Amino acid sequence: MGKHISDSLYSPCCHIMSSDEDQPLVMDIYVGFNISGQLVVCVDLHDYDEPEYNCSTAAVVNLEDSHKMARHHRVKHSHLPIFIAECMEEWGEVINPNFNQVRDCFKEITECLLDEGCRFKIVRTYGRGSHMCC
Repeated sequence: MGKHISDSLYSPCCHIMSSDEDQPLVMDIYVGFNISGQLVVCVDLHDYDEPEYNCSTAAVVNLEDSHKMARHHRVKHSHLPIFIAECMEEWGEVINPNFNQVRDCFKEITECLLDEGCRFKIVRTYGRGSHMCC
């Protein structure tokens, strides 16, 4: 079974959106912190029929840059996941979003991070056959 990056996020960890949850394949976007205190925005793919295809893609933000972003927006660094989730609130209101809409939300978040001057690296976990979610 593929590992999800969101499984290793610490509080506060915020759920931003999910694709249609009535389907055997579901994509979720989470934002939180990893064990090193770095801000992480991740997309998890859950394959309920074939869990060996589970995978994740995440933007792991440079710690110094996320601190600058927090100061710029006058929020505590520890509250950045909540701040980002609130900024992306309209995405959570999409009814039965498809995978493209989830990917578009992830893209918008990463573009906002770049606009804020945040450097990040892309980290992935892969499912069977090097399957990746985005």
